[in-house]
Amino acid sequence: MIFFATGAPGVIGAALMRRLWADPAWAGVRFLLAGRNPAALKALVVEAAAKGIQAEALVLDLAEPAAWSSALEQVATAGPLKGFALVAGVNHDTSIGKLEEAAWDRAWAVNTGFHARFLQSLSKAGALVPEARGILVGSIVGSRGNHGQTAYAAAKGALLDLLPHAPQGLRLNVLLPPLVDSPLLANLSDDARIRLFKNRLMEDADPASSCAEAGAFLLGDGAGYVHRQAFHADSRVTALGWD
Repeated sequence: MIFFATGAPGVIGAALMRRLWADPAWAGVRFLLAGRNPAALKALVVEAAAKGIQAEALVLDLAEPAAWSSALEQVATAGPLKGFALVAGVNHDTSIGKLEEAAWDRAWAVNTGFHARFLQSLSKAGALVPEARGILVGSIVGSRGNHGQTAYAAAKGALLDLLPHAPQGLRLNVLLPPLVDSPLLANLSDDARIRLFKNRLMEDADPASSCAEAGAFLLGDGAGYVHRQAFHADSRVTALGWD
């Protein structure tokens, strides 16, 4: 049996993989880890091997739709699919009036297009094990919108519309994380950090481990009756408002 993940070397992806690797329920499952960065993928595979986990790398840039078919074929022939996490995402910070066509295309391909093709391939191949489960990692801005993140918010929001199209036998949910602590935030000034988190009960971004816990729950046996749901990983944002 295999588990497939895109964006595996990223902040959320790597945290989720480590969380699953520590769970005995995933023992014996082979992990197919996809991402753009060969060096980061190799490091993650080495880390997995050191923990006794079977893992292999799949170098894949989701912004290149021409590469999707071979990747999907590799997943289909790797073995029965027990689970997956489509974590990869790309953002373009600009308003709709300034957004270039190439940025639109990239955002839709990485954040939504591959996900749709992947679900389509599962429907055709039928290589799911009983009680297969998967998550699509969206974003809180996909459900609420955000000025200046037009393409990202629209593409991530479209993931919610894929839930009714889950293949028969697949338990599928969308995980909606907030802004997660990452190297991208390292250069924020103190003033910018205060403005960014002014309406939150915590004073900083959520650790990636909190999203990993939510993802592991949705992928675990304990969420057996959770299906076709938008799972908010941060109730602070939804409870306190957006402005």
